[in-house]
Amino acid sequence: MHDTRLVIGPNASMTVKVAWAVMAVMAFVSLGIAVLFTLQGFWPILPFAGLELVALGLALYVSLKRNRYREVIAFEGNRVRIECGMGGEGARLSIDWPRSSTRVLLEQGIHRNDPTRLCLYNGSRRLILGRCLTDEDREQLAARLRVLVLAGWRVAPLAEADDMAPDGN
Repeated sequence: MHDTRLVIGPNASMTVKVAWAVMAVMAFVSLGIAVLFTLQGFWPILPFAGLELVALGLALYVSLKRNRYREVIAFEGNRVRIECGMGGEGARLSIDWPRSSTRVLLEQGIHRNDPTRLCLYNGSRRLILGRCLTDEDREQLAARLRVLVLAGWRVAPLAEADDMAPDGN
């Protein structure tokens, strides 16, 4: 049996370089138009253009920060290790559970249109994973996690059962 590591993160393609390029283009266009209107006497447009750029800058900052979020699930022998946090900052949450008592459940939302929740349970402890995924992605991940959880603690008993099977004599 080999160790497996899954990394979950948002589907985010915008890099810092692209965010700066978007900000520069929007600033050029927005301030260019605002200056033209200001020269014609419509000066109140200029502060609003500035506020729009501040709002865009904040939105890009928040988006880039959220894009760094990661959940790492490592299957090592008979253990499941889950770490959550921002890339480059280290794990904010680190959990180590035995595979044999870990359960994977995909729960439906309370209301009809609520997203599903992918939960790992260990006794009375619960951890929700994959909040940044779509329902379809959570479904696929739940199936994969079930296989990986079962692979860790069912290998030994099945091998022993095969050794004890009658030879047919």
